[in-house]
Amino acid sequence: MGLMNKLRDKTHIILIILILAFLATIVFEWGMDYLGVRGGQVTELGSVNGQEIKYADYENQVNFAIEQQKQQTGEDPDESMIKMIRDQVWDQTVTQILAEQQIKKLGITVTNQEILNWVYNSPQTLPDVIKKNFIDSTGQFNMSVYQQALATKTPEVQKFWSQVEEYLKQTLLSQKLQSVITGTVRVTESEVMQKFKDENVKASFNYIFIDANSITDDKVQITEDDLKSYYDAHKDEYKRDESAKLKYILFPDIATKDDSISVEKQLKALVKDLKKLSPADTTTYGVVNDYSATKFADKFVKANEVSSEVASFLFSAAKDSISDIIKAADGFHLVRMLDSKDGGESFSNAAHILINFGTDTNAAKVKAEQIFKRIKSGEDFSKLAAENSDDAGNKFKGGDLGWFGKGAMVKEFEDAVLSAKAGDIVGPVKTQFGFHIIKVNQRQSKEFKMADIKIMIKPSVRTKDLARKKAEDFVYIVKSSNFDEEAKKLGLQVVEMPNNISKGAFIPGVGQNQTITKFALGEKKGAVSSPIKIQGGYAIYYLVDKFPAGYTAYEEIKTTVLPPAVKLQKKLDLLKQQAQDLKSKVSGDLNSLKTINPQINILSVDTVSIAAPSPGIGNDFDFNNIVFKMQNGQVSEPIRTNRGYYIVQMKSISVFDQAKFQQDYDNIRNGMIAQKKQTIVQDWITDLKEKAEIVDNRDTFFR
Repeated sequence: MGLMNKLRDKTHIILIILILAFLATIVFEWGMDYLGVRGGQVTELGSVNGQEIKYADYENQVNFAIEQQKQQTGEDPDESMIKMIRDQVWDQTVTQILAEQQIKKLGITVTNQEILNWVYNSPQTLPDVIKKNFIDSTGQFNMSVYQQALATKTPEVQKFWSQVEEYLKQTLLSQKLQSVITGTVRVTESEVMQKFKDENVKASFNYIFIDANSITDDKVQITEDDLKSYYDAHKDEYKRDESAKLKYILFPDIATKDDSISVEKQLKALVKDLKKLSPADTTTYGVVNDYSATKFADKFVKANEVSSEVASFLFSAAKDSISDIIKAADGFHLVRMLDSKDGGESFSNAAHILINFGTDTNAAKVKAEQIFKRIKSGEDFSKLAAENSDDAGNKFKGGDLGWFGKGAMVKEFEDAVLSAKAGDIVGPVKTQFGFHIIKVNQRQSKEFKMADIKIMIKPSVRTKDLARKKAEDFVYIVKSSNFDEEAKKLGLQVVEMPNNISKGAFIPGVGQNQTITKFALGEKKGAVSSPIKIQGGYAIYYLVDKFPAGYTAYEEIKTTVLPPAVKLQKKLDLLKQQAQDLKSKVSGDLNSLKTINPQINILSVDTVSIAAPSPGIGNDFDFNNIVFKMQNGQVSEPIRTNRGYYIVQMKSISVFDQAKFQQDYDNIRNGMIAQKKQTIVQDWITDLKEKAEIVDNRDTFFR
């Protein structure tokens, strides 16, 4: 009965683990409908090659992923995280459908006998997510418990094995499909040897670097013919995908004063509930866990582990007293102080006024001394901080630095605080940041146990709706008017996007956004988008121009991209003779050049490899191709790179270790095969997506 009860009690946990493991599969997310959501409403969210993606299926998987995120972090995901989760689930769903379609097309199947053979004949090789349910207290797989579970016929256990069977079926399908995709992967012995050499052949050498930047731009003249010749010779470097240039206006949906008032009212309504809680029974802290952004923790916290405003309340609070609404940088708090004790660590609360050095250290010191005198004569510290402090992060909070312990501040600042008494004002104290006038408010070593209902101020639905309505109204107006002129009339800022948008491109300030990309590449020049939700509000995009796939036109880059590239090549050409002349004067050793020119800088590098190059040189193919073929004592000819010329003298280079190569061969080869397989599978999925007909209507469902 013990096993029966264990399996019965754990069945729902096992199923969740199976779902999680399956959704987390690196290459394919098959999504076997464990949640039972197939067959929900038929509203078409999108499709893949004509196969519908139903809203209910997608939304259930998103909600499941959001719940997992909440369990992992203990906090509700914010809007940007939810957007990321939606995109990930969408991508997983599309990949799943494409893979399922390919399995069907290729006729890949898994028989019941294959699954039975795995379960009965090779249980030790089962996936860990299944095997872990039969691990005993010593950490070993318990075969007798496993076999007993196989023989158990209760509905709960049979349901568990049914889920395991489906999981193994999909795992085998995945493995077979990957075998088809990666069946041609090969790694030759020469590839393994090269990787071994890249990682294990170590070199130490001296070198001289002749920097291309040593030639100023005014020494290099370029003509139109130079630019055209360079463009023609390097045209492949200027290939581009279809792209579009955008500009936009943002209608912010940040929290308003009304949103803050709403949170205050919510917290005030919870005061009675917080008073009723029993400190001895943490199960009664549902009100904290239900409403707070952070869950109740039955432990003592230090002053520097909470916001300065919360700490100020705790230090002055009596046991079981409840705070007023505390407005802190991380949100609004309602706190009940449950208990306190003396801790082993002392914490200080201080404020400061910082005067940066600027261009005149003496002037900064004089200014700091004058401010210190004004404070000593009775002027308000907070007012002077707001008027004079160069610490923008806290100058308008009276210079408040909150609570901090030993080691949190630079030594000079910490020493000054620790040598002062509470209430003292000291300074000016010089640190690497400037001169500080420091007000030491308190010093305490207490630790606290508390119930903290923290609610972060977020824009309400009404605030978001108003922002969206403003954006929609602007779209309506601008459809028959000029985008920039209407924006100017309304005092709105038009932002030019610095880079063109292409498929899969990273959009500054947004990241990858399929809705924006779809608009940019799918509409015509002059189009205006509907409101698109991005971080911080609703954006209206204007399609400034479109560029077809092909080569970037010469005219587009002749004044921006090409001149620096051509100048660099001309500088390198000029340096070539200088480098050759320098090499010709080397008499057996690079250091011999010192007798000719004591100003020559001879640098040294010790024990580097191609896989782990010198940070100062980097992983330059032309450089490595010459240097790692040199002999001990050899001096190289000038080596041209995109930064300048190098002349290298090898001090020592390790020989190829045949015995170690044979020892490491299998591990290196297996790693290279795995990497190649992963790359091939990723490329295969990307190719499938590019060729597939994918309809994504999410922007009409989630605004």
